[in-house]
Amino acid sequence: MAMKLSRFFAIFAILAAAIAAQGQQNLSLMSLDGTSVALSSLQGKVVVLMFAGIQDPQSREEFKALDTLVQRYRDKDAVIYWVSINPASAASDERLRAQRGAASVAILRDPNQSVFKHFGGLQLPTAVILDRKGQVQGKPRGGFNPNADFVNDLATTVDSLLTSR
Repeated sequence: MAMKLSRFFAIFAILAAAIAAQGQQNLSLMSLDGTSVALSSLQGKVVVLMFAGIQDPQSREEFKALDTLVQRYRDKDAVIYWVSINPASAASDERLRAQRGAASVAILRDPNQSVFKHFGGLQLPTAVILDRKGQVQGKPRGGFNPNADFVNDLATTVDSLLTSR
């Protein structure tokens, strides 16, 4: 009986992992030029997704912080995105670009918040880091404090993922 039960749990664990991986493969976000960006297409790279809203009074500071990461990982296998959870009616492309300012962070859209919810986002902003296999690393990091060591905390995780194969 114990052997059958352990086999059942092993099969269940394998199926659960396969279902989770399949769900992740279908996740996509929209770029400002209308191109769909499937998260599965980013496999092989470390990905930082900062889910936020245009209504956030600190969004300009978030862009500056993320731009530091963009510059740091420019020639590495890492990509950094600021992901707007606002529908286009609430945040036009022009408004998003204006909020970004001189930062070179790419902006994606998740207007129905499906990807944000998939990763368990509960508050804005929330940072999610994906490893080269597309798996979430650590818990999503909610909140942003420009006075905290936000960039270095994210960079520590990104650095460790870039050095591990």
